[in-house]
Amino acid sequence: MAFPVSKQGAPGFDKEMTSSKKHRIGTRMEFPDGRVFYYGRASEAITAGKVSMTGAVTASGNHNVDMVVPAAVAVGATQVVVTNENEAITGSGRYTGNFGTAGDFEDGYLFVNDEAGEGQIWQIMEHSSATTTGAITIDFYPNDSVRTALTTSTQVGLRKNRMATVDIFDASDITGSLVGVPTCDQTSAYYGWYQTQGPCAVFTQGTVVIGKNVMTADADGRAIVMADDSSAELFVGTVLTVGATGEYSLVDLMIRA
Repeated sequence: MAFPVSKQGAPGFDKEMTSSKKHRIGTRMEFPDGRVFYYGRASEAITAGKVSMTGAVTASGNHNVDMVVPAAVAVGATQVVVTNENEAITGSGRYTGNFGTAGDFEDGYLFVNDEAGEGQIWQIMEHSSATTTGAITIDFYPNDSVRTALTTSTQVGLRKNRMATVDIFDASDITGSLVGVPTCDQTSAYYGWYQTQGPCAVFTQGTVVIGKNVMTADADGRAIVMADDSSAELFVGTVLTVGATGEYSLVDLMIRA
């Protein structure tokens, strides 16, 4: 299944939300006024205006490294077979016959973390299912291929796309980078858009000030005026219109271009 990686949109497109995947995970959308959005999947219910981040990285398949390549892979190959070492993996529609369901690692990444071919990375177009110790066949996007041969000593890792599991930002449990702010309520396990640039209504805490920068707050999903010590905070944007604490302020987001 092929999707464009970037698209032009218009007001209202940002509120599209569906149970099935309609675009590539991570697709970028820009409006004529310069607002930018990225397409992702909520892993919990997220209220409009709450700052969101990449969801938890778990041992069940989000950050595997040192996985085995059971057979050598030549230069020019567009497919790699890897031995799974964790929970079972659900494959893409072409492999399972269920074309309405995306594979667990679709639009994610395969990378070589050590030994022959180390440093290479490929985005995953499709992949097969695999048992906890079974083989997973991974297909790259067109025009991508292995440039340095892999051997049976090669060690690889798998990582889901940063937009594949989106959670509300929690300062006490940061699980990834900021991914944006939804402009409508997001249902858990549904696909939708997260704004990263331009004017956006953002849940704010404390006294924010017009023209001043705001960072993530200690309260879930909120933004707060930048403190002198911002070591535990991530940059969100600049205040355009002030809302009272616990309400929504208009913020010029500067999370991701």
